Amino acid sequence: FLLDSLLDLEEYSLNYSSGMNSSLEFVLICFPEINSWHISGLLMFFLSVALVSNLTLLLVIAAEPRLHQPMYYFLAMLSFVDVLLCTVATPKVLTILWNEDNTISSAACFTQMFFIHLWSSMESSIFLVMAYDRYVAICQPLHYPTIFTNKLVAKASAFIIIRNLVFSLPLPLLAASLDYCFLRDIPHCFCENMSVETLSCSSYSASSIYSLVVFFVVGGADLLFIIFSYLVVLRVVVVSRSCSAAFKAFRTCSSHLILICFFYITIAITMVSNRAIQQIPRHIHVLLSLLHQLLPPALNPLVYGVMTKEIRQAISRLLGRIKVHPHLGA
Repeated sequence: FLLDSLLDLEEYSLNYSSGMNSSLEFVLICFPEINSWHISGLLMFFLSVALVSNLTLLLVIAAEPRLHQPMYYFLAMLSFVDVLLCTVATPKVLTILWNEDNTISSAACFTQMFFIHLWSSMESSIFLVMAYDRYVAICQPLHYPTIFTNKLVAKASAFIIIRNLVFSLPLPLLAASLDYCFLRDIPHCFCENMSVETLSCSSYSASSIYSLVVFFVVGGADLLFIIFSYLVVLRVVVVSRSCSAAFKAFRTCSSHLILICFFYITIAITMVSNRAIQQIPRHIHVLLSLLHQLLPPALNPLVYGVMTKEIRQAISRLLGRIKVHPHLGA
């Protein structure tokens, strides 16, 4: 018994001291409580809708010269980020559900963690820039062509990329610097930073504090600015007392507001479920976290396609060209 205990202690010490070595692997615990085929069918449905709708929207914007405007450039950027966001973790999740291959290397885990945070924060920043675009279009319509130039679009794109790279990169680096011991079962389908850090044998308070700071600096600041922009828009519409102005503002902002609600409501639901993890089944929390990566990407292009007249017309013209030249598809 004593010899077995010493051997166990030695193995524990070796695991503790190894830290982040090349052989370190984590185990992703997805949905052992429920039928995996039901979950995989749901995920496949949302993934298919997200990929088809976003790629279609990107094709329409690229093929239609009338949509080569700042508003649609940002929408194309949003669709591109949506494609990347919904494909970061979902393929691995489907592999786990279909083949029960639930191990993931440390390098793959922390890379996945980085890109999940990067694409999510970039989506928030794109909504921020789009809110400013709508503010200028409604509150300063005469100055819109001189403010929203291609140069400004390039600067805004650089801001979105650089800002979120700078804030997202330390998250996986801090997590990778921790020591991980015996317990490597992540109670999730992907490498969510808090779920991974709680497996550490060392203190992860610095990483937790940084995650909280990033959430408020990036997500919180974006949301406050978006709310402020739309409050100014609402004030302008109310002061004008014009039904036509109100209708124009609603037509201009409605699709964007719906997308923002989808995005931030899914974040809020995920956070609430994370805090109330003891009160709700674990698989519900995991599923909500996955849907945050699939539901907004699936709905964003559909909402814009249905509610934006210019995109509907562009799709009709594109389909008309295909019908006029059927031999091109032969």
